[in-house]
Amino acid sequence: MPLVRMDEILHAARADGRAVAAFNCWDSNSIQAATLAAQRTGQPVIIQASPAEEHYCGSRAFRTMAEQFADDAGVTAAIHLDHGGTLDQAETYLKSGFKSVMLDGSRHPYDENVRLTQETVRLAQGFGACVEAELGKVMGLEGDVEVPEGEALQTDPDEAAQFVADTNIDCLAVAVGTIHGVYRGKPEINLARLAAIAERVELPLVLHGGSGTPDDLVRECIRLGIAKINIYTELMQAWLGGLGEIMGPDTFPAPGKFYTPAREALIERMVEKISLFASA
Repeated sequence: MPLVRMDEILHAARADGRAVAAFNCWDSNSIQAATLAAQRTGQPVIIQASPAEEHYCGSRAFRTMAEQFADDAGVTAAIHLDHGGTLDQAETYLKSGFKSVMLDGSRHPYDENVRLTQETVRLAQGFGACVEAELGKVMGLEGDVEVPEGEALQTDPDEAAQFVADTNIDCLAVAVGTIHGVYRGKPEINLARLAAIAERVELPLVLHGGSGTPDDLVRECIRLGIAKINIYTELMQAWLGGLGEIMGPDTFPAPGKFYTPAREALIERMVEKISLFASA
């Protein structure tokens, strides 16, 4: 099956009261795992590229592998540039065939975030692509961008509505208490703020930093309008755990045997997330 625009599956998800899993992938194994997890669950999936992995797997190769693996698995899949840093970067991915991009302007003041996002929307529309943007600051490290705890800033509901009107984006990532990376304490998700944002913004809402968030809170976030949830840290934990099953000081397995436990652990974790998000 051909790759689809991300907003197509996100609008359907929000209307149905579910969310689509968005997995940050870094090589052929992780990309294929995402399509196999989608096949096992019968659900769509979003496969995300990050600029931090650009030198491992370039945008053109990423798109080609995702397209081929999705077609082989017969699944509905979208590919997305997550946390792009510049317009040139976004253009590179669009020229490579990505139909969804994000230029993260959340580190900038509101007016500059609006300006950068407007330029991204104009650029993406020329390629028939959609745009995700972020308002507020999610704590932690994502790609090459780090937000310290003191700089984290939750999304203002009224400002979110104005931002959507100002930029004409297709989906909005919000900051409501999740973090990029590993939680250092009990997750404190501001559900009241999320509900207020959802009342003012009809677009699909995106939750960054989904790894480690308790299932009950995830379900509540989806009920309140979250249609896309980003997962990376838990994937890397599963992948490294799978590699640890076969690695040893005196073991030199062939690549197929070396990667098989890791890929299966990755698929199992992805299946768990897809199933949770689809059944909320």
